[in-house]
Amino acid sequence: MKCKVTNNSDMNIDELSPLIDDLASHIQGVMDISSMPAITLQEDSDNASAILGKTAQYDPQNKVITVFVTNRHPKDIMRSISHEFIHHAQNERGEFDNIGAVGEGYAQSDDHLRNMEKEAYLKGNMCFRDWEDGYKRQLMESIHRQNSFKRRNNTMKIHNWKNNELNRLLMEKFNFGTNTILEGDCSGNREDEEEEQEAVNEDMGKAEEELKAKIKQAEDEGDEKKAEELRKQLQQMGGAMEEAAKPDFLDLDGDGDKKEPMKKASADKKAGKKDDDKEKQEESFRNQVRAKLEEILNIK
Repeated sequence: MKCKVTNNSDMNIDELSPLIDDLASHIQGVMDISSMPAITLQEDSDNASAILGKTAQYDPQNKVITVFVTNRHPKDIMRSISHEFIHHAQNERGEFDNIGAVGEGYAQSDDHLRNMEKEAYLKGNMCFRDWEDGYKRQLMESIHRQNSFKRRNNTMKIHNWKNNELNRLLMEKFNFGTNTILEGDCSGNREDEEEEQEAVNEDMGKAEEELKAKIKQAEDEGDEKKAEELRKQLQQMGGAMEEAAKPDFLDLDGDGDKKEPMKKASADKKAGKKDDDKEKQEESFRNQVRAKLEEILNIK
């Protein structure tokens, strides 16, 4: 529930209005207020020039808070609103019933009104202080989350750059050439992750087949030493293949099954695609597999 705010001043309240609403909601919860008062921001130069001029007042009959805003700090304006909100809560409790006229010195001459004013000063100031501290805390947490996202994004870009360099080294190590290196977008979008995982699965499959072919060729040529070295490379490659067989948490094929192997999901998705004339993106080893291979091969 929002307050109706009438701005009878030259003050720009675009930034102040949502803060007033937030403060009003906080006080409503603390004081168990059932209805919101109207708020009028009033310009009054004569009042502002008076050293002991008025700051705010509450009309219990019309349930209107009037705040004199000329030459005042926004925070001071909101503190006055908080004070008058307590008087509104008192009005809902019936404490303004049968009090008679209120004039100068009422806080000193009438015990009931004095106690009402004490409550307004104490609870009004404390409500404002509690709201202010909570609002600042939420603001800092929001800034922290934004900065954390920026740090993660920057870390991802560095990680992907490292992966591309690692890919080049791996391709050279396994003698696959370097023409499939993908410099690619490092934005970290879900679609990018899916495309990268597809590229990973396809590259690993091709690499495994090529290694098997080289092993067979070495065996046919009687070069057992070379064949043994290639078998070790195939074993190393198998560790990365196991990584690609992890559950399909990304649900690459969109079938809702996130427990099937990613390799199978990638194949299912590829089988379901319609053929088109678009040139296929350059193939490369990416993210998860390159990280795993880095660990297996001790390439820094």
